[in-house]
Amino acid sequence: MKDSNQMTWKEGDCVMYTRGQFAVMGNVGRKALRLYHEEGLLVPVYINDENGYHYYDESQLEILEKIKRFRKLGLSLFEIKQILDGKADENEIIESKISETDSFLKELKDYKAVSDIKPLEANGDIIDISAFDRCTCIYVPENVERENLGMSVGKLYEKAAREGIKITGDHFALFDGLDREENFSMKTCLPVSNYKGDDTVEIFEDKCLHISFTGGFSKVWQAHQMLQEYALKSGIDLADRIYEVYNKDMSVDVYYVIS
Repeated sequence: MKDSNQMTWKEGDCVMYTRGQFAVMGNVGRKALRLYHEEGLLVPVYINDENGYHYYDESQLEILEKIKRFRKLGLSLFEIKQILDGKADENEIIESKISETDSFLKELKDYKAVSDIKPLEANGDIIDISAFDRCTCIYVPENVERENLGMSVGKLYEKAAREGIKITGDHFALFDGLDREENFSMKTCLPVSNYKGDDTVEIFEDKCLHISFTGGFSKVWQAHQMLQEYALKSGIDLADRIYEVYNKDMSVDVYYVIS
């Protein structure tokens, strides 16, 4: 019978080590060993009830090295346990992790490409990258006939006044389905804060190519031209949605959603 105060002893052909000794030999922290124990990845071969020592044997060093290697590769504790228990194929999980990493690297490169873009001033109008802030809107659907915009805006303001709806921003047009002619649509929207119904829509865009255009409503096509040229030159992929916000000072904020 082993002495309860022994730190190390040999049982059969295996040398037994306390958690602290095993942590030093395996070059890990004791907290890591406790976590691996709790998750069932690396369970001590013996726990002394008298002194609470947790003992590991030499053969478990190989398992610990596997766990450390898998952790460096970004595998979760659950994935590692599945592999160690023989419930998952190591090569399949590694291939899946490679695919995830490739996708993540692509996202990082796309983000860097956008974040490297510097604001551009063209004829006093600034082009930058910004979000289209989250808002709830009442809206009027229509068939992309811009000449009807004024009539639609009037309907929205009349509805807000009639039903006591609080207006929280300037009206805007949402053009959707730009790359799908049969589904090309337009909504005239008015941001509100105290109303929700069948004629409301919640809008938010995380990342847009944006210009605050001061040339007036009638020349807003110039803003679109500048944004499209800037996107081509900068290698920015645009989605199929555009927002035109009509400000009270007669300027127009145009947002092209970035893919």
